[in-house]
Amino acid sequence: MSVRAQTKLSPNVRLRLLGLDALAVISLFAMGGLVYGLFVGKLGYYWDDWPVVWVYNALGREGVTKYFAGLRPVYGWLFASFAPILGKSPVGWHVLALTIRCASSATLYFAFCALWPRRKDVAWLVGMLVLLYPGFTLQPIAFSLFQYHMSFLFFAVSLATTILSFTKPAHRWTFCLISLITGAFSYLIIEYFLGLELLRLMLIVILTRREYATWQLKEFRASLLRWSPYAMVWVGYFVWRSFLFRVASNYTSAGYMDVSSDLAPILRNPLQEILSRGSMGIHNILMSTVFSLARPFNPDLITFDSRAGLLTLTIAAAVVGIGIYTIRHLTITHEPVPEEESVVDQRRLLQEGLLLGLVGLVVAELPFLASNLGVSFTGHPSFPDRWTLPFMLPASLTLSCFLARLDRRGLSRAILVASILFAFSAFQVQNERAYRQDWLAQKALFWQLAWRAPVLKQGTSLLVEGLPVSLYGNHTAGVLNLLYNRNDSTGQLDYFMFDLSGVLPWARANLTYRPGDRIVGRVRWFSFQGTTAQSLVSWVSPSGTLRIVAPPYAEEDLKCSAVCQNISYLSHPGEVISDAPGIPGGPLLDIFGSEPVHDWSYFYERADLQRQLKHWDMVAALGDQVTKQGYKPNDSTEWLPFIEGYARSHRYQTAIDLSNSVLQESPNTMAALSSLWLRVKSENSSSPELDGALNALRGKLWLQDGR
Repeated sequence: MSVRAQTKLSPNVRLRLLGLDALAVISLFAMGGLVYGLFVGKLGYYWDDWPVVWVYNALGREGVTKYFAGLRPVYGWLFASFAPILGKSPVGWHVLALTIRCASSATLYFAFCALWPRRKDVAWLVGMLVLLYPGFTLQPIAFSLFQYHMSFLFFAVSLATTILSFTKPAHRWTFCLISLITGAFSYLIIEYFLGLELLRLMLIVILTRREYATWQLKEFRASLLRWSPYAMVWVGYFVWRSFLFRVASNYTSAGYMDVSSDLAPILRNPLQEILSRGSMGIHNILMSTVFSLARPFNPDLITFDSRAGLLTLTIAAAVVGIGIYTIRHLTITHEPVPEEESVVDQRRLLQEGLLLGLVGLVVAELPFLASNLGVSFTGHPSFPDRWTLPFMLPASLTLSCFLARLDRRGLSRAILVASILFAFSAFQVQNERAYRQDWLAQKALFWQLAWRAPVLKQGTSLLVEGLPVSLYGNHTAGVLNLLYNRNDSTGQLDYFMFDLSGVLPWARANLTYRPGDRIVGRVRWFSFQGTTAQSLVSWVSPSGTLRIVAPPYAEEDLKCSAVCQNISYLSHPGEVISDAPGIPGGPLLDIFGSEPVHDWSYFYERADLQRQLKHWDMVAALGDQVTKQGYKPNDSTEWLPFIEGYARSHRYQTAIDLSNSVLQESPNTMAALSSLWLRVKSENSSSPELDGALNALRGKLWLQDGR
């Protein structure tokens, strides 16, 4: 049947089809809401989010535009447009990103319904697989990556309107214009989907062949002519982005993404570079198909021994129910179709769908050929899996066509679809939970820092081991400004948090600084200039407690890394930390929400601060409170500030009891406790009570004469 010769549907059939379309769209949004939406109020900022949040807080819309000017200018414009509406709270950004993603899946459903009007079930499978695609796990990074979703939505709309320009010839030019504009916007936002332009060409070839009902050289020329407006936009963008785009000199070259420099190695050594990029392309195709789709199928997908596991099971079961109900209704024949036409439809769908899918997988790699980027799955969070995004549609299309080979009403397809729905949704729910835990770790870290250092001297370098995974590298840039500066309009990085975990393994053992060395931190063209004379070394323990590593207390952190121990002499808490009533006045803690319950970590941080200030009675009072409320640490060495507080406050028996308790739980604390009591003895005049305390501990600690 040619495109022009499609039979008009009766009003009753048309109404029924509209109902099925509504059911399909509602089901996609419902599944997105269950898998991702239940967590939108419990997620936060990650990875590249924090520097942008700081820039917007400090410099407003203009600063955000400048921040992205050297990379992707439309990026900055989008941020500047949405930020005044959504503000600094992460919830709005998560809602926006999820809405866009669900809308993209719904748009693809309508697109493939227009291409295969009698196979709405296959069109729905494409939209569903794109929505739950397990190759991409960065949905929770909503702030930085909402533009990726926006770009994909524009591309989906562009693809859908391209199809409609053939199936709705009365409005051809209107649909063509919409398709050109949305396609251009997709590329301007981000170049990830640039290669899929050749998927559009293949789609136009297929639709042209249908229209002419034959396939000769004349029809191929007609296809190229139909594609030529898109080709001009495509080539124009490529030339501009690769060779013409430059940034203003006042933005400096540090923030400029020079695409032409990525192409230079190909010109210097074409054979080697082509082979390298070709092998990387094969790697990316396999990672985005076979390995991506296999990610959810592992024995640890569901656990039944926790509330979290039961929640994952419940959500996955609900998604399966919605999906099976929807696809069952979409497979119902809308009006009688002759058997020969049904066979032709099935053959056409398989041929066209597999051709589009396989061609799409090949051309999706094109944007990454210049930079030779490779997809990898690195646990949580898996930042390099964002490079699967252009493969998401062709991979989903290919899998949908394989499923279409099965009997639409057969049990085998229902079981296979249910298994995919269950595994993919459970996998994404687990991923959302992992990001939830990362956000909680961030919240705990910065609240502890606020309690431990209510006032931090400007220009301080914070060297941290054990940051939450999403804060690796320089992704904490601006966070301390947000914590300590209420009105920060200068754009100056007054603090910088350096990730010691990011030091390469071979360099960790030899990591050394000298007192007074310069320390420089950068993000884009913003920089921090500090010195080791004004720095703090800190460690986040496995239980999540923030511990300042500094003399004379460095040896207390028995489980601390060698890196922190080796550079602890650079830590100067007495010079950079001051006490103050309340908490720091910057907007960061408002972003995290209400202050956590004052559990062990609060009392430990406050006691450690008061020990630094030598307010011994206050340390002892905090010890009384924590004991009364029954809080205990996971690491017994965290009792040491309280032991010293009791000893310095002449409450020797309490200090002795705590020391014995710590020794009994962790005998390897003997050296740290010995140093503590020797410090107490050397800095206090001898008294019968102190001598009695020391006598009680002799034989357990090294207090004198090598013992």
